[in-house]
Amino acid sequence: MDRLRAADRSEMRINALKRTITKYAKHVNFKASLNKTIDYINQRRQEVSNRTLADNIQMIKQFLNEYNVNWTEKINKPNVGRKRPKRIDKKDVNGLIDQLEDVDIDYKYFYRAKTAVVLSAVSGMRPWEIYRLQWNELNVDERIVELPAEKTKTKHERIVVFNEEAQNHLTKLMDLFEEQPFSTKTIYCLTKKMKNKPDVKLKHCRKYFSQQWDREGLPTSIKEMLLGHFGNVDLRNYDRQSAEDLKQIYDRAEFKLNHN
Repeated sequence: MDRLRAADRSEMRINALKRTITKYAKHVNFKASLNKTIDYINQRRQEVSNRTLADNIQMIKQFLNEYNVNWTEKINKPNVGRKRPKRIDKKDVNGLIDQLEDVDIDYKYFYRAKTAVVLSAVSGMRPWEIYRLQWNELNVDERIVELPAEKTKTKHERIVVFNEEAQNHLTKLMDLFEEQPFSTKTIYCLTKKMKNKPDVKLKHCRKYFSQQWDREGLPTSIKEMLLGHFGNVDLRNYDRQSAEDLKQIYDRAEFKLNHN
């Protein structure tokens, strides 16, 4: 649940997850197996819509994956229509920062949250990857992050590049938070004080990076490397670029939020 809060998920979503997992756990008598899980899914299939069923299955699979259950890939979700991704631009990201700035909280906690937003927007890093960063994984002078496999969603190590704007924020953040740059409550400690929650969340900053990269007309394969998408054979087995190669291409983009 802490991981969901760190990802800035709403309490409504977290409570829905609790209800789903509790109901599932009771059905399988707190002893999960593939057959029991499929039996539960088939029962739910008679009770709810395909969209709700798909959502339930996603929650169950994520829960089981946290415990390294090795048969979750055999659980298939029903086909449901997917909405187009939310379009995110610089104005949206800066609007999120503005809302965070309005929160009545010690300045250093706002600055940490702002730095997380900037870093995600200009690098494409996932919220959970940012929250678990250590200073020794950040080469601020060279503007790169070397993410180990165990800290990525796909379990592939990768190099992340960021711009001078993020570099300046991180340099200042070192003086404010010497032990660790971010925490799981980097954003949550501000949003929990808000009456009206932001429509744009930290996870949307990664979408901004992806969309802005395409608006700049830059190579999709390089974007996939930076985002950590290694789904095709070429990226998994053949294509490899150095940090300098990635920076040279990255620097052709315009990832500047220019927030005051």
